[in-house]
Amino acid sequence: MLLTLLLGYAGAYLFLYAQKDRQSNRYRSTSLPGNYKYSFPQDTEELTIQTPHNGLLNALLFKKPKAKGVVCFWKGNGGTLANWGAIAPTFLQFNYDVLITDYRQHGKSKGDISLANFSSDAQTVYDSLKNRYQEASIVICGYSLGGRVAAQLATNNRPKFTLLIDPASAGGDFSDRVTDMLYYPFPSVNGFVFSTEDDVQKAPCPVVVVSTDNKNSTAYKLKHHLRQKDQFVALPGITHEMILTHPKTMQLMKRIFQEH
Repeated sequence: MLLTLLLGYAGAYLFLYAQKDRQSNRYRSTSLPGNYKYSFPQDTEELTIQTPHNGLLNALLFKKPKAKGVVCFWKGNGGTLANWGAIAPTFLQFNYDVLITDYRQHGKSKGDISLANFSSDAQTVYDSLKNRYQEASIVICGYSLGGRVAAQLATNNRPKFTLLIDPASAGGDFSDRVTDMLYYPFPSVNGFVFSTEDDVQKAPCPVVVVSTDNKNSTAYKLKHHLRQKDQFVALPGITHEMILTHPKTMQLMKRIFQEH
């Protein structure tokens, strides 16, 4: 019996480890044809950004006359710029331009998906913004998966501030933590382990975390890793799906942008 259990344990581990690279399927989305035309009422510039490791990212820059700066926004997993572009007015109302980028294999963006590519792609996009704006006027912002990407980006840059709206991973952090504990101390079977808890502590500029009141969520647990210059706000009665566009979040963001 014990031998059977051990063999089953080892077999399950080897299977999951072999499938590690295929976890990128979690982060794929609908593709758009190369000639797809976006249609938004705001002043919009479509950008194509070449990134390391054969990445080609499609992005939309929404512009406001005499903008104070720009929000480098990282969206959640799934969808494309065709629908995520609707979030632009959220930041335009604060008199900021906003850049929204499709991840690899989202919309028109091309290239292989990996944890390293999330990081290098984000940095390349950020560097492209520094060619057009003063870095002190750039705000890094991310929602859900984008919150993880934004936190990582904040570690090596000096934006005005970083705003993380209920950061989470596409595959579910709980299941990833369980499998890692189950097979400790063997190498992780998870190919997309974002180190957001460490990232927020390394960021040289202020970090603001907006969370639901779910104390078991990734976002809420960041509360214990923030520093004196950072802020944490939990909004009661709001779900992960609602938080990005909820009126309470809008009121909070208005205050945050005014304070900074």
